[in-house]
Amino acid sequence: MASDPYLASFRPGEGFPSGVEYRWSNSPDEQAATVSAPSYIKLVLNWIAEQINDPQKFPDDEEDEKRVYSTPQFAALCGQIFRRLFRVYGIVYSTFFGTLQALDMAPHLNTCFKHFLFFCTEFALLPEREVEPLEVLVKPIRKQYFAAKQGK
Repeated sequence: MASDPYLASFRPGEGFPSGVEYRWSNSPDEQAATVSAPSYIKLVLNWIAEQINDPQKFPDDEEDEKRVYSTPQFAALCGQIFRRLFRVYGIVYSTFFGTLQALDMAPHLNTCFKHFLFFCTEFALLPEREVEPLEVLVKPIRKQYFAAKQGK
């Protein structure tokens, strides 16, 4: 990121959806720091990789899988992963969508977001307060999801 002058130009607190600022903390005991949107994305993706690659949290062994995957801690971790990924989508849509449109990549982003949101809706992974910054995008997708689920 540091080698990209455009991404490096974002100051802490810049590049987030209107009316929100996502802060970063490495642990619940640590005070959340103000970071720029590109830094937040990098931190989220690195954090998710660390979680998924931790065999204590995502075991490879079948016995451990049964034990870990049925715990409330695992459900909470998955919820946190999906909430943070949703925030990344919020940043991408609010800050970088014009660039993606210019590169003819917007349809791909929209398709990925739609499938992501269908999954999150099916498994109730996003609290409504998280969805609010992208409500204009989320509402029609959820409407389509519920219509499809009802067979319309």
